[in-house]
Amino acid sequence: MNKGWTYILIGGLFEIVWAVSMKYSDGFASILWTITAIVFILLSMVMLSKAISTGMPLGTAYAVWVGIGAAGIFAYGIFFMDEPAGILRILFAMMIIAGIVGLQKTSTAR
Repeated sequence: MNKGWTYILIGGLFEIVWAVSMKYSDGFASILWTITAIVFILLSMVMLSKAISTGMPLGTAYAVWVGIGAAGIFAYGIFFMDEPAGILRILFAMMIIAGIVGLQKTSTAR
């Protein structure tokens, strides 16, 4: 995996952290969770920017970055927030993951 993909992976993981933090911030009423959300959204965007600066195509970088965050939050919700895990929901989440893998496998990123 090259640097661009490493940045995207890290940025996607930061996406998960900021989204979870935003949930726990209670509408930005909890200052600690609010600060955590802000810090991690900024870090996530920095990682996206760094990935793009390596020559990774913008569309691929953005789609994978968002997909990692979306799939990660989906899983977090099921495992830690008692959200429903119906077969169709899981199937559609797997489609997001398949799209991420497909974009990585077919990318011409340096």
